[in-house]
Amino acid sequence: MTLAPSGAKLARVRTVAQDAMRGARWWTLLDLERTLRTDTEFWRDLWAPSLAIAGHKVGLKNARAKLDEAIDAGFHQTDLFEPELSAAFGADPDWAAVLERAKANVPAPPLRITAWPQPGAAAPLRLDRIEAHRELQLLTRLPRPGKGAWQTARDLLAWTSGLWRHANARINVGDAVDVLEQVANGARYSCVEYSIVLAQGLNALKIPARRVWLRRGDYHDGVGQGHAVAEAWIDDLDRWVLLDGQHGAYWADEDGRPLCLPELQARERPARPVHVGARQAIQDPGLWSAYFAHASVTGAAWAPEGFVPLFQDGQVLPTERLLRDPGDAYPRLSDLAIGVTAQDGAPAVRIRPEHPYAVGGVWNGDPITAAVKAPVERRFTRLLDRAPGDHKADLAALTPYGPLATRELRWSAA
Repeated sequence: MTLAPSGAKLARVRTVAQDAMRGARWWTLLDLERTLRTDTEFWRDLWAPSLAIAGHKVGLKNARAKLDEAIDAGFHQTDLFEPELSAAFGADPDWAAVLERAKANVPAPPLRITAWPQPGAAAPLRLDRIEAHRELQLLTRLPRPGKGAWQTARDLLAWTSGLWRHANARINVGDAVDVLEQVANGARYSCVEYSIVLAQGLNALKIPARRVWLRRGDYHDGVGQGHAVAEAWIDDLDRWVLLDGQHGAYWADEDGRPLCLPELQARERPARPVHVGARQAIQDPGLWSAYFAHASVTGAAWAPEGFVPLFQDGQVLPTERLLRDPGDAYPRLSDLAIGVTAQDGAPAVRIRPEHPYAVGGVWNGDPITAAVKAPVERRFTRLLDRAPGDHKADLAALTPYGPLATRELRWSAA
């Protein structure tokens, strides 16, 4: 019986064998057979086929026996040894059958992911957030979050609209805390300042939001051609919704469904304003719906028929990204991407939420981890079931307001 060599000796033997194969030193390779047989990691897939080729090169009878032995043990990577194998044994009458035997050895993959969620294409999302060091100051001034994202957004919308009565003055800053401090001293501002407080307040409450600049069809000339509002991704509605902080209102369709800006732009008839504030401020929906003709959001603008970069008073309308399709500016924030990783040495999937305020993942209705001190990556990672058969899981991102809409993952195990 040949004892298995130590790790260091086996490494040396492997090196000598590889060099012999490359240098066509066939007898050197053949002399190593007894030791190479103890190399269980590589005997079947490397050394046995190599020795078969070496045996043929020196004219040994039955040189193919080692190849047959390897195939009987499960060897199938004949392509790695071509053209040497075919040159040595291709004339054998049963060579085609030999190759078929080897091909049949390819095992089924132990694990195959067959269906997974993938986010839709969209431009990078830019939210309107207050500076990080100011967010706590803003939070202390805001109403407490409600039961869900939509209730929280409605409450903040009503609160914002009641802070002051509209005036045309401007503070010329983009900071909600500054606006609120001046309002506390009696200042009154325009729609722009309502949009600042609303968008930054929503983000402080972990509701993704950005500002929206609305413009009438001929906005490059005249007066009163623009209006500033905000829009937010509402977790429990699984959609973007336009919110008017000045008027304390959002717009709904005939079924009462809150609408996003592209839906409002596509309508032939004005949508119905729904007021949540104390004042029924929008008395003429048709007048205000005219402002939906053109729009920019934080980070992007779109203009299918051409973008006019100048506003009524000649000021430039800056935008970070100019789009043709408004859909590109509206990522679905319940979308997920899936990554594959190792967890404790086993294959796992990692949920990669599109939602900027996701705090974890959900797997078939259960949080992936409830441990507050668990590493962040484990809040999004789950091991794949290796039991033979087909498997599926419903995945979702988890935000401070609960799980988002689910996406399906499927895989099979052999």
